Order: sequence, then C-alpha cells, then structure tokens
Amino acid sequence: MTRPIYLLGDIHGDYAGLLEILDERKIRDAVVIHVGDGHEGFPECGLPVLETLNQEFATRGIEYLSIRGNHCNPTFFEGDHQLSNLKLLPDYTRLELNGETWLFVGGAVSVNRIDKIQSGEWWSREGFRLDPSKAGPADVLVTHSGPSWIGPGFSSPIIKTYVQAENEFGTSSLVTDLKEERRQHDRLFRMVKPRTWYLGHFHQRAEKQNAGCRTRILDCGELIRHSGPCLPILSVNDRQQLIRHSDVRPWPQGQILLPTKSGKNPCQTS
Repeated sequence: MTRPIYLLGDIHGDYAGLLEILDERKIRDAVVIHVGDGHEGFPECGLPVLETLNQEFATRGIEYLSIRGNHCNPTFFEGDHQLSNLKLLPDYTRLELNGETWLFVGGAVSVNRIDKIQSGEWWSREGFRLDPSKAGPADVLVTHSGPSWIGPGFSSPIIKTYVQAENEFGTSSLVTDLKEERRQHDRLFRMVKPRTWYLGHFHQRAEKQNAGCRTRILDCGELIRHSGPCLPILSVNDRQQLIRHSDVRPWPQGQILLPTKSGKNPCQTS
C-alpha cells in the first residue's frame, strides 16, 4: 500500500506540537520519519509516554519511525521499542517504503557534550558508528548528522564556546571528533549511493545536490513530504515552491514549524 511519507526535523520532546500540526494539516494514514533528537529515554519521555504517543498515532493512522539522535538514550534504539504505530529504529534498519529502499542510521556527537556530562545526560554511545558490513546500497538514506559537503563549518561561535569549555575541563578533541564524524558520513555515502539523503541535527534548513544525490537538512520541527525519485529538486531559495511541495504551513522564514502554546523553541543546541 502506498502512503504519503513525511520527514520530521529535531523536535526535542515537543510531541504536543507534533500532534497539533498533524491535526491542523489533517495528516492521516501516513508514515512520519523523524531524523532524531526526540528525547526518547529521557525521564520525560520514557516507555509510558511512548505508549501514549503510540495510541495517538494509531488513532490518526500514522506510522511513526524515529532514529536516534544525540539527545536520546541509545538503549531505546536496540530493537526493544517497536510498538504498533511507533517504532524506534536500530541503526542500519532497512525498509521498503513505496517501492524505495530506505536505510536508517542514527547518532551524532553533541556539540554541548560537556554540559551533558556535567548534568548526567550524556551517553558515551551517542555518536555515529559506521558499519561497512551493513552499509549497502539504498535509494533513500536517513541519518541524524551528515556529510562534509553540507551543513555548518567548525568555527561557529557556539563551537568555539564549547571548545573553550572542554579545554577548561581538560579535553580538546571536540573539533577533531566533529570532523571525523563528517568524514565517516562521507564514507557511508559512497557505500550506500542514495538518490536522496535526509538529516537533521544542525538546526538549519539546507539542500544541496552532490553526485546525483539530493541532500536535505531539516530544520528544527520542520515537516516536509518526501517527493519520491521522480519530482524535481526543490530550491530552498524558492520559499513558495518549497511550501507547495513540502505540504507544510507557510510559516515565516526562521520560525519553527511545530509551535508550542508558549511559543518557545525547543531546539536550543545541536
């Protein structure tokens, strides 16, 4: 059965906002793929919450699939949390959706890991792990972090802030680890050879064509519809075209697409 497929950016636990926009857009009988950072396994998003969300998705005919980001408990993505309408996918899960092969691989280095270590919310297994034995060809690749040819550089103010914080803590490997992570995603790309690649993590919207692959970063809370292999690449500079094909509400540029009632942006750091 062919169902609409939507991709969802980092939501950092804002499931109320997600359900709100699904209802506002009347999205039903569809697959929603989350590119990571849903706070799964945090105290506020344990199994009871996941079970409640599963019921909410079931009433809407939504199959919700999520990969692990760097703001979630990796143990929740080992195959034990596979509910009827909500599934936390282990790394290198491979699915056939609407005639395309999809490969899902999560994980990323937290830029603010020093804060997470000090608060007890850091997992040593948060990072991306390349497994060449499982990285075979696929039509669509979904990851949390991404390759070297798209996304921010390593000299942003926030990275400089956390490099200094780690230096004061006695470590100095943040930039090295971030660069290596991007190189490992480059290697994954060469093995998988996807036509389309979706990712999140960077809290920005961007798109780039590389070696026949449309690579798309989803912003925080951004919800877009997968166009499939036959529709043209969308230009992120053409806002109206993006809205029309993505099937999302035309929020002003820079505003999150999953508004909470307080208006607070749940995405503060990557």
